[in-house]
Amino acid sequence: MGNLSENFDIQDLMSYGDDLINLLNVKNGFEVVSQSFDHLKALHFACDEDFSQIQGSIQDCKKKLDACKKKTEESYSDFSAGDDIELVANELKDLNAQWTSIDEQRQSMKRKERDDLRAEKKLSMYASVTKVIPKIDDPSKISGYMVDREKRVIEKFQFETDKMTAYETCNSIWSIINKQ
Repeated sequence: MGNLSENFDIQDLMSYGDDLINLLNVKNGFEVVSQSFDHLKALHFACDEDFSQIQGSIQDCKKKLDACKKKTEESYSDFSAGDDIELVANELKDLNAQWTSIDEQRQSMKRKERDDLRAEKKLSMYASVTKVIPKIDDPSKISGYMVDREKRVIEKFQFETDKMTAYETCNSIWSIINKQ
């Protein structure tokens, strides 16, 4: 059964390869793919930095937790150290709270990576279906490229959101799509 899944994935990748080759053959196609790749690299770099920071925090917490456990064991061995036990218990509570916070950050980072991957796949699907590759770097404009792989044409479009209603913008985009 794993072989069928691998074959399906390879066939999918090969079909995307044809689209990518056609896109790269177009004059501005490489710039679009290059820009998307740069955004992806920046996202991965940011995630790696966050992951490293969280890993460092986890290691620090583990060291502090081990030190507290050692202090607790030492305190239990000496019954006269009642005040020390209370201090260690408070320290343990603080460390457990820090551990919980770090774990929540780690889970949040994993969710963000998963959401970013889903958004990237969605964007790729939209581009395949509508032949539109949006540019999302300027929120005051709706812009992107219309790609037609059969005709090997890339048409750039841009709409100023403050000069058109959402309805007019939507109709203009549909007009461009319908021209193809």
